[in-house]
Amino acid sequence: MTTDSTHDPLPVDRENARLAAIGLGVWMAITVAVVVLLLLFGGAISGLFV
Repeated sequence: MTTDSTHDPLPVDRENARLAAIGLGVWMAITVAVVVLLLLFGGAISGLFV
């Protein structure tokens, strides 16, 4: 196994960082949407279970 390959890990790291940022953004958007929905309709939702 040779160690003189020309593999550059920087593009791989950039792609992984981009995917992680997108995943975090989606997770935060879903969390904010759920919190807003609970604030707006929390009483009506809890009324269904009481």
